[in-house]
Amino acid sequence: MKAFILYFMLLFSPLLCVAQIGGEDEVYLGGDRIEATFRGDDTMVKFGEFINSEFDYSKVTKPGKMVFAFTIDEQGSVKNIKIVEILDMESATEIIRVLKKCPKWMPAKKGGKPISVEIKYPMVFREKTNDIKNLEDKSNPNNQTEIEKKVYGINDVQKIPEFGGGLVGFYKFIAQNYKTPDEEGLKGEVLVTFTVDVDGSLIDIKVIKDLGYGTGKEAIRVLKICPKWIPASQNNIPVRCQYSLPIKIKT
Repeated sequence: MKAFILYFMLLFSPLLCVAQIGGEDEVYLGGDRIEATFRGDDTMVKFGEFINSEFDYSKVTKPGKMVFAFTIDEQGSVKNIKIVEILDMESATEIIRVLKKCPKWMPAKKGGKPISVEIKYPMVFREKTNDIKNLEDKSNPNNQTEIEKKVYGINDVQKIPEFGGGLVGFYKFIAQNYKTPDEEGLKGEVLVTFTVDVDGSLIDIKVIKDLGYGTGKEAIRVLKICPKWIPASQNNIPVRCQYSLPIKIKT
């Protein structure tokens, strides 16, 4: 039986608002919402550990991505479990089994009152192999240089890049430093991409979608002063990895 290794992609914003996923995280500027937490942890690390400890990997039959969603109700219970993107019936059935036994969360709050929220969570399975061709000849300096020069997608690395304070810390950094324009009634999204370099610095910052009024330039300014990240890695070698960041703005 083939062995698979699991990678969690944490694609929601627990500080400000639950984000829609699709290979991207989102930051919402504005609002007084406090997100649901699992076992006192607002970074979802402990939730990932729970899934990792309970999920039977032998049920997975092929590599790929599965996305599931669930609701945390006002009492903190996991409800309305559904598979948004299916990989196979075996892994879908297994994650539903695990979520049904999930302990209660601390519910989200808005205006000091508990509210029900939906969380979407992707799981990526990669086949564990001893592939000699998998760019892991570290004894060859030219080979290692090629690995470091290549820009990977967030789904293509064994270890994704991490901000020092986790995603929550990154969202806090954006929210605290981003200055929204003094334009009444402005509403929409700024989409920015950037690459986390092998030394953790942010490079190749680009505005893909701009609302005008300096919103795109402000996103670039904030990312340029962002502290260094822990870089992504492939076969224990630091690599460049591209990241997408939608910023929701409402004035």
